[in-house]
Amino acid sequence: MAYLGVDTDPGTSRFERIKVGSYADGAAVELPVAIFRGRTSGPTLYLQAGLHGDETTGIEICRRALQALDPSTLSGTVVCVPLANPPAHRSRSRGWANEERGPIDANRVFPGSPGGLLTERIAAILFGEFVSHADLTLDLHSALEGCTIAPFVYIDPDDNQSGTLALREGAGRAFGTPFLYYKGRGQKLGTSDMTRSLRGQADPAGKASLSAEMGESTRVTQEFLPIGVRGVRNVLRYLGIAPGAVEAVPEQRVFRTISLVHAAEGGALAWHADLAENVRAGEVIAEVFDPFGQPLERLTAPVDGFVLRKMLFATVATGAEVAWIAS
Repeated sequence: MAYLGVDTDPGTSRFERIKVGSYADGAAVELPVAIFRGRTSGPTLYLQAGLHGDETTGIEICRRALQALDPSTLSGTVVCVPLANPPAHRSRSRGWANEERGPIDANRVFPGSPGGLLTERIAAILFGEFVSHADLTLDLHSALEGCTIAPFVYIDPDDNQSGTLALREGAGRAFGTPFLYYKGRGQKLGTSDMTRSLRGQADPAGKASLSAEMGESTRVTQEFLPIGVRGVRNVLRYLGIAPGAVEAVPEQRVFRTISLVHAAEGGALAWHADLAENVRAGEVIAEVFDPFGQPLERLTAPVDGFVLRKMLFATVATGAEVAWIAS
């Protein structure tokens, strides 16, 4: 089938930019679409990155993964939108900075609205043209600005109401991140309601989807690129689209809950724990100091677990979400 009117012959690939709207100066808003059509029929993987405009690690993972694809060896189709939110990418922000009613988080408005604001229209196109026609969607993300996050894949939801759990679980384990998050249906991610995320809307529609998180926003987190590129390759092999066996990955650690650590005092932030480091309940993971170097607060782990996400800003204000502890 065609995706936004883009198709290609068996055993070939095609790259196009498709207009999906206009900026205020009349310049086109264009989605980059890549299609790799296998020589023989098979499943379809939809690969997406850049839904948040300040997250670039996933874009680079897509670039490297696509470079290694040979459509003549595939059995099925790979469809990729490596930069899913061009307006937000242009403003280097999570949501498009010039959107009416302020920046909108594109991953909180699915399945989108064909007659809504620009971000809502893009979400409707992504969902209707790509997610709805794929056997599996793989959506790549990074942490919120000022934070970094350990590589993990969501198994979300962790039940089988849609009949897709086996596919999501198998592909998630094949992707091979060090951590797997089994997230309960309707459970928040930190403080975020994910009901209208891509995953939150794909599951009721009976469409299997995975999201992978890794690294920082605003920069490509080089140390995690090999995990992401291997992950895409392994998912393609798991689905039978690409030839070869799934590459063995290190043992993966499962977590089901995330506990937040907030700062009660504002000041300079000094860390005692590293990303992905195991911590014990009550252990000091960071401290806050005043401008004179005097200690104001010790931040402790609320539970036994590991540091899933940590803030990278040098200073924090009262209430800052300094860490996520996974358990």
